[in-house]
Amino acid sequence: MHLLRRLEKKLSHKTTTGLIVLAMNLTFASGALQAEPVSWQQIDHPLIRAAQFDLMLGDPFDALTQLKADELQGRLTGSSAHLQLVLGGMYLAFGSHHKAAEIFEAVGNSDQPQHLRELAWLRLAQVQHQRQQPDKALATLGRISADLPSQPQQERLLLTAMLLMQKQQFKEAVVYLRQLGQKSLVQQLSEKSVWATYGRFNLGVSLFRQGAEKEGIDLLTELGEDAVETEESRALRDKANLTLAYHYLKNNDPVKAQTYFVKTRLQGPMSNKALLGLGRAYSAKQLHKKSLVPWLKLVKQNPSDPSVQDGLLAVPFAFGKLDAYKQALAYYQQALASFKKEMEHVREAEAAVNSGILVDQLARVVGNQAESERWTLGELPNSPGGRYLWQLFATHEFQETLKNYARLRLSMGKLEEWSSEIDENQGLAPQHRQKLMKKVASLQGKVIGMVEDLQSHLKVLALEVLDSRKQRLVGYAGEARFSMAQIYDYAAKRWGDR
Repeated sequence: MHLLRRLEKKLSHKTTTGLIVLAMNLTFASGALQAEPVSWQQIDHPLIRAAQFDLMLGDPFDALTQLKADELQGRLTGSSAHLQLVLGGMYLAFGSHHKAAEIFEAVGNSDQPQHLRELAWLRLAQVQHQRQQPDKALATLGRISADLPSQPQQERLLLTAMLLMQKQQFKEAVVYLRQLGQKSLVQQLSEKSVWATYGRFNLGVSLFRQGAEKEGIDLLTELGEDAVETEESRALRDKANLTLAYHYLKNNDPVKAQTYFVKTRLQGPMSNKALLGLGRAYSAKQLHKKSLVPWLKLVKQNPSDPSVQDGLLAVPFAFGKLDAYKQALAYYQQALASFKKEMEHVREAEAAVNSGILVDQLARVVGNQAESERWTLGELPNSPGGRYLWQLFATHEFQETLKNYARLRLSMGKLEEWSSEIDENQGLAPQHRQKLMKKVASLQGKVIGMVEDLQSHLKVLALEVLDSRKQRLVGYAGEARFSMAQIYDYAAKRWGDR
């Protein structure tokens, strides 16, 4: 009987609450965006702290369901503002950003203490930014009348600058980015603040855009020489060096470009671009033999990378400049073979996308990750076409659609689990059982329809990227054939009579 009462209590409170939460989430799932961090400071209520801990360790849906159940049962009195901020953060983590926005706006318009209201405005502005509503986000940020605590303040400054840059207002963006880089502000978080690092990078780019080239170069140079510890900071340092390198290359200064290319790590995410650019710097100085060193290393990398594909054409070009036409022809033939093989892989990927296999594999990968790692997707599935979606997965639209799709698949599993619990629990009153089963059936129908819609949208996005890759490969193959024809023509004119 004790077990039966526990199950009945679970079904009457948490499961019913879960159905309500899931229904609200389904209403807003198609607009999901990347969740932003929520400030947990000054949270004293043990149940809110417990839910926060569950969110950080596990499934945000379970944490949200438990917290909503506690709220409905009246266990969270006296903690309304903190509760709403935490609930907003949980809705963000689960993907219900419309619901989170409603919560943050309500807190912002309430009579709660100013620091809580202004934190709510910041979170609302972040959601609006991710919804591509820059004017609304800037207006929301304008409602913050005082400085926030250190980390939220840095988020506020960087977000404001990003929104202004998005509107091409680079001069105004620089004002906020300079504040973000102020020594006194950075020290509040420590010298290693990632927000300040992002701000410095964006400030350098903004200065370039508004014509303050020297100041932008100085800032990016400083960032490119920083001693950093985190992978995120190292990637930003590489990006700063590459930005400078390609700037100088574009402005016909290959000597300076070379100095920045060699500062980029050869094991990081920017390594292929660095190898390609370094070879171009040597080539611009007519040092074609030296250009072959980075390019020959580059073409040994994954041929699905566009930089590697550029390298496959750069190597025979260099051999041609060295009058090594036999080697040039051999490498052009190698490039054509590689392009042909890649075209076959792209077509296999199209078939996997059209069949739904690839999308389902992606959803399983992100759905099976621990919450602390979820949505980072350290590696794509080892299947036809998986490696071609890195570029696509980096886009906000695809990430959020995939997250929604994975969440809905997980929700389908929860609905099946709840349906079984309801069916097996003999202690439920028939009327209550019928009511719960009706809710489950209704939600199952909604979930199935939304899963189909999202899967169709993911297919469209993936096929667009794959078609773009096909067109690129066709262009590369045409360029390789044309260059080979030029070599044959040159050989015929020079040695044809011998």
